[in-house]
Amino acid sequence: MDYFTLLYDGFVRVMRPDIFVIMLAAIPFGLVFGIVPGLSGLTALAILLPFIYGMEPLAGLALLLSAHAVVYTGGSVSAILLGIPGSPPNAATVVDGYPMARQGKGGQAMGAALMASGLGGVFGVLVLVAILPVLEPIVLSFGSPETFFLALMGVTFIAVVGEGPMQKGLIAGALGIFLALFGYQSVTSVPRFHFDTDYLLDGFRIIPLALGLFAIPELIALSAKGKSVAQQGSVSNVTFRHVMEGCAAVFTHWWLFLKSSTIGAVVGIVPGVGGETSPFVAYAAAKQSSRTASTYGQGNIEGVIAPESSNNAKEGGALVPTLAFGIPGSTGMALLLGGFLILGLEPGPEFLKEHMDLGVGLAMVVAIANIMAAAVMILLAKYIARLTFVRGHILAPLLLAVVVLGTYASKNNEMDVVYVFIFGALGYLMKELNYSRAPLILGFVLTNSIESYLHISLRSFGPTFFLRPISLLIIALLVLGIAWPSLMRLGNRRKSP
Repeated sequence: MDYFTLLYDGFVRVMRPDIFVIMLAAIPFGLVFGIVPGLSGLTALAILLPFIYGMEPLAGLALLLSAHAVVYTGGSVSAILLGIPGSPPNAATVVDGYPMARQGKGGQAMGAALMASGLGGVFGVLVLVAILPVLEPIVLSFGSPETFFLALMGVTFIAVVGEGPMQKGLIAGALGIFLALFGYQSVTSVPRFHFDTDYLLDGFRIIPLALGLFAIPELIALSAKGKSVAQQGSVSNVTFRHVMEGCAAVFTHWWLFLKSSTIGAVVGIVPGVGGETSPFVAYAAAKQSSRTASTYGQGNIEGVIAPESSNNAKEGGALVPTLAFGIPGSTGMALLLGGFLILGLEPGPEFLKEHMDLGVGLAMVVAIANIMAAAVMILLAKYIARLTFVRGHILAPLLLAVVVLGTYASKNNEMDVVYVFIFGALGYLMKELNYSRAPLILGFVLTNSIESYLHISLRSFGPTFFLRPISLLIIALLVLGIAWPSLMRLGNRRKSP
């Protein structure tokens, strides 16, 4: 079957009535989690994970990807109108988007952000679709040693560039690896750390861990506010005409859009780097090459188009290492990887060979979700903006009920509910102490690959398995990634007087 036939088949599969209905349900869910400050795409994915049990792979992954792909589209609303990024990657949009809203140009800023986000998401998918055919021979050249070091690199890269100090990120990743060691060992089937408890023989489950780490702390913060989520801002200047003017500005600055989307897709491919990094890289590149650089930060629409184009384009790029190597390209993809495992799939070197049709289908899901989300937001921008004033004490109990119900429904085990609150306490403590939670979940998800491929490498190649050329290259990148923050600090000290 040629690749163009695969593309057509992928589009047909995604447009099946059941898949389309799932996408229609997931897109508003993701938009709300993006619009309301304090919630995030990670929280949305964590809440949806329990509901994919029993689904066919495309349906379950379409549910997760459709919600995740549009979170940053929704997050631009609160970033522009309130100066509060709906999700961390939307922080770059605040710099020029919020000043535009204060100048009475909130509608234009929203239109530019929504159009750039939607088209940027499609651009990222085009990059993914173009790369997938040439990835297969490259991926098949990776053996167990290379896959082992890639898994290690995925954990360390997210630890290095994630929120909080690098040391805390590495500690969180190590804690995730430790938690994954509970239960039967994957190679020898010897039980570990089960403390004569039947529940722990199967190890900790991804659903209570993900919901506890990401959902519970955010719900606590949301309910603690008591009052409405946002206290300032205005939606009076958001009209359909103004929104359309903003949409047209993206086509006027078409070169900026293409450049920023390319930056997002390329940065997204690097494991662990894409999340919060690509919008700021795109913003900095736009400012450096702009003729109106002096007006950046004062309400320049270019400062909205650049980060929002990059924001959604990075998700297509992040799918490349996720599907090809089983190494998440972003923190959101780490939870998506958990969804793959729940559905009995293991992304990695063999995935593209056996499930290329599914990879193409997921690319189509991301593209269609971005187009639909942008269209809905543009048409209903004035009314959707009012979601930024939802009261936290109303929203939090409803979402907590969904969390508890979803946790119990995943395995019909009441101990899962107990552990979701235990991990919730851990997540809250980590948040208060400024420990990044993403490396923990990534370490937990990747431990099975790290352990299995290390065992296979030692059995097949002996203790010198790391001396293969590609392995040495990955080790060099891994060391450079860990040392990079220190090298940057050293360079800054030398430059300063």
